[in-house]
Amino acid sequence: MEIIYGKNPVIESLRAGSRKFFEIMISREHYDDIAALAVGVPVHTLPKHELDKISGTRSHQGVLAKVSRYRYRQIKDLLGLNVVILLDSVEDPQNLGSIIRSAYALAQAGVIIPENRSAQITPSVVKASAGATEHAQIARVTNLRMASKELKKNGFWLVGLDAAGKEPISMIPSYDKIALVLGGEDSGIRTVMEKEIDIMAHIPMLGPFNSLNVAHSAAIGLYELAVRSR
Repeated sequence: MEIIYGKNPVIESLRAGSRKFFEIMISREHYDDIAALAVGVPVHTLPKHELDKISGTRSHQGVLAKVSRYRYRQIKDLLGLNVVILLDSVEDPQNLGSIIRSAYALAQAGVIIPENRSAQITPSVVKASAGATEHAQIARVTNLRMASKELKKNGFWLVGLDAAGKEPISMIPSYDKIALVLGGEDSGIRTVMEKEIDIMAHIPMLGPFNSLNVAHSAAIGLYELAVRSR
């Protein structure tokens, strides 16, 4: 069991039916909104200082829920999608949450993360995603390179996004099934993963900086490869 927090994350989890709810704790002003969705779930109103103490954060927006732990998908569950994101060593929870939010909102894309050297789906990631974790298909794998090979066997083209990529992202062809690969905040895409990538692309920039935050890069990459091409 774990505690998720934030009004949108709790509402989206209730709507998705992705977890078992054991109890919801809210401030009084949110009672009507939450209780209408929480059929069969105990709902209790508590003062803010109690919610702070239980959640361990002041970012709960007056809404907490005790729920079952997040259940990851398996890679086979993502093979029927048209767009997948592979995250190679993205370790910041805020970045992971933002990427999942963009992935689901822009392309209903699946997300693949490794078990090691990666942020996992924690309550802070759920909050950063505004509850998109509860709808998105997210797989956790032991070996990201083997996962990329499995995607390629099933018709996906792997496009890496890196400041040193050869092709401008706007020049990448429109593929029926595409897997966008992004590297970690500091390390970028590892050499072992580069060997599996079909095309390395970059986001052209005019300013003195040669790279963007990985979450921003993911949103731009998804828009160019999966939205604009439609």
